[in-house]
Amino acid sequence: MIILMGKKQTGELEVLTDQSFSEKTLVINPNDGFDLGLMMTEATVELNFILNSDGPPQEQNSEALIARIIQKNECCPGTVELGAKSIKKLDGNTKVRLYLEEQDGYPKLFIDPV
Repeated sequence: MIILMGKKQTGELEVLTDQSFSEKTLVINPNDGFDLGLMMTEATVELNFILNSDGPPQEQNSEALIARIIQKNECCPGTVELGAKSIKKLDGNTKVRLYLEEQDGYPKLFIDPV
């Protein structure tokens, strides 16, 4: 786990798998989206998975994907729903924390295994 200072973040989220999702889709509850500063139902983000905790964050990420983060009330608070391909990138971790960094273009969303 890495603490990315200065970025909006969620608390610890339990990871759920949805086999119908591509690796470019994730779903969270609107309460968790509010923690990230998301005010719309869907947002396009630059999705990054933090692979380890050594070195600066920008050197730890897998290749970024342009992805959709969807907020649904049907998603339980404190959970994130990911596709099977994304789950494999978490290397067996069942809890993550999300970080959002505003930038020109799409905001960066980091998924950090806890």
